Amino acid sequence: MDDRARQLRLGAFVIGTGVLGLLLVAFLLSGRGSGAQATYWILFEQNVKGMVPGSKVAFQGVPIGVVADMRFQDGKTLVELRVDPSRASIQDVTRARMDRLLVTGQVTIELEGYGREGKPLAPGAFIQPKDDPLQQLTASLPEVVDQASSLLARFERVVGAAERLLGDDTRTRLQSLLAHGDRAAEEFALRTAPAATALLVEARATIGEARGTAIAATATIEALGRLEGDLRALLREGSALAAGVRGPAQGVLANARTALDDLRGLLRQLKLAPDSLLFGVQPAAPAGGGR
Repeated sequence: MDDRARQLRLGAFVIGTGVLGLLLVAFLLSGRGSGAQATYWILFEQNVKGMVPGSKVAFQGVPIGVVADMRFQDGKTLVELRVDPSRASIQDVTRARMDRLLVTGQVTIELEGYGREGKPLAPGAFIQPKDDPLQQLTASLPEVVDQASSLLARFERVVGAAERLLGDDTRTRLQSLLAHGDRAAEEFALRTAPAATALLVEARATIGEARGTAIAATATIEALGRLEGDLRALLREGSALAAGVRGPAQGVLANARTALDDLRGLLRQLKLAPDSLLFGVQPAAPAGGGR
């Protein structure tokens, strides 16, 4: 009785395990096949290590399908995608790149790029790949290492030159140069200080003389100003005097002119008839205007 029950339990366990396995396989197949109605192709030139059939395909973070197949062709990797076109619109501006997890190394395909003027990409077409920044960094790493090695070698040469420059011989020469510089500065100070002092004294005397000259020039300018004022006052007084004397002077001149006219008439009469003044006879003037 116990053996029969044990066999029944074992049989039920086996059947249950098989059913669960079938359900799991059906779930996985349904997960891979649900919505995977359109096929697209990608041709990668870089290493696709970590990508396997069944790897996820996402459009800007939205899961839309899986990797259906992979094959190596003419030095490149041809990847077949199965996606649900109802979950995302793949256009001719859409680009594909590999997103690699640093911890597990698993790779998923990320589709990016959408535009209002973009045209839908027909199923069976190729999606252009996009370089992976991590892959570019890995590819350029050897060149960076070579440049770093060259830079380190140059740095070592510079350090060696600096050590030679700062050696004991250079220090001795620098100390000697500094000592000579100190002595030269002392001699220069001893020889130049008296001349500089005399020059300062002369400069102060010159400044004093210039200051006295400036004061004298100021006084002269002030005297000229006063003289100008006196001349202007004299001109005003002369103008007033001339205005006051003009009337009497004009009368005197008129009287003098009248006297001159009388004297001129008397002289003319004496020339014409000198005896007229004695006898009071005034002859007639000769005809023809004789003299």
